[in-house]
Amino acid sequence: MSEGTMRLALGDTHVAFGARMDARRGWEVPLTYGDPGLEYAALRESVVAFDASWRSRVMVTGGDAVEVLRGALAGHPEYLEEGRAGRFAMLDEAGDLADLVLVARTGGAAYLVSGEPDRRGELLRRLEAAVGEGYEVRVEDRTAMTCALVLAGPAAAARTAEFVAEALPGRLAPLHCAAFEFHGFRALAIRTSDTGEDGFVLVLAPVVASHLLGTLRSAGIALAGWEALESARVEACIPAWEPDLLPGLSPAEADLDVLLGIAGGREGRILAAFLLEGPPVSVGTPVRGSDGRQVGEVRSCVFAMGLNAAAGLAIIDAAAAFPGAELDAGGSRLLVAAKPLYRRRMEGTAQRW
Repeated sequence: MSEGTMRLALGDTHVAFGARMDARRGWEVPLTYGDPGLEYAALRESVVAFDASWRSRVMVTGGDAVEVLRGALAGHPEYLEEGRAGRFAMLDEAGDLADLVLVARTGGAAYLVSGEPDRRGELLRRLEAAVGEGYEVRVEDRTAMTCALVLAGPAAAARTAEFVAEALPGRLAPLHCAAFEFHGFRALAIRTSDTGEDGFVLVLAPVVASHLLGTLRSAGIALAGWEALESARVEACIPAWEPDLLPGLSPAEADLDVLLGIAGGREGRILAAFLLEGPPVSVGTPVRGSDGRQVGEVRSCVFAMGLNAAAGLAIIDAAAAFPGAELDAGGSRLLVAAKPLYRRRMEGTAQRW
C-alpha cells in the first residue's frame, strides 16, 4: 500500500468479512469478498451492499450556502428543492471537468456535496474559495467522520424497508433524500446508484454503519467489492475522474453537457462506449481507424460481466465515434456501442446515473 493511501473507517470490518483489500484511486478498498462474479450476479438479480465511503462528503450550511454552491459548481443548485438531490460538475479555468458531484439538499440551508474520491482536496478548496466576505456559511469536510453504505439492485427498495427504515422506499423517488433514524442515530438516505440499478446511499456514523453492514451480511445480503462494481459502472457508462476524465475533457467531450444541463464547451471528440473482441486492454491504448490512423485512446476497460465481453469507454474523434463503427485497439476489433451498454428493462428501475 503506497504512503498516503486513505483507509476506510470500516476497513477492519471488511477484512473480518473476508474482503481482499487493495488501493484504488487513493483509497484502500475491498476488491472482492471471494467471487466477483457472484457479487455482480447478486447486484443484477437481487441486491448487494457496498461501502462507497471513498467518495468525498462536504457539508455546506448557512444562509449563503447556495451562493457558495453557485460559485463553485456549474449548473443551477439554486433550483434544488429541500429533499431533492442533483448531479453537478465542477469546472476548471479552461472549462474542463474538474469533479462530478452529487448535491443533496438535506434541509432549508444545508447541502451535502459528494464528489469523486481523488478530487476531495480540490472540491474542498473550491467550496472554501467561493465563500465571499461577510457570508454566513460553514464548509465542513465530513468524509472522515461519516460512512456511505449503498444498497443497490432490483430488490434494494424491499431490503431497505426490511432492514433500514420501513418508510424510506415510499418516501423517496429517484434523486430524493431524507433524514431518518437508525437504532436511535440520525442518518441520511439518498435514492440513487452508480451501478445502473435502483439504490439507496445511506450516510451514517462509522459505528452505526458497521452495525448495519453486519446486520445486512447476517441477513444473507451479499457484499460487493470494487471488481464487481467497476463492471457495473462501465456497463452503465458512468465516467470516473480517473481514468475517464483526467485527460481534461469538456462537458461535451465527456457526453455530460445535456445530462447536467450545462454548456458543452470544446467539441471534436467524445467519450464513447465500446465492446472489444479479446481481453481488456490497458488505459491509454491507442484506438485506430481502418487506415491505421490514431483516432483516440482507451480509458476505462474491464471485463463486463453482464455482457461476457471486454468493454469500456474511450476518447474518440467524434467523426469516428458513431455506434456501429469498427475500430482497432491494441490489435483487437473495437466496436463503438450506444450508451448505456447495460439497461435494465424493468419499469421504474432503469437509471442512467
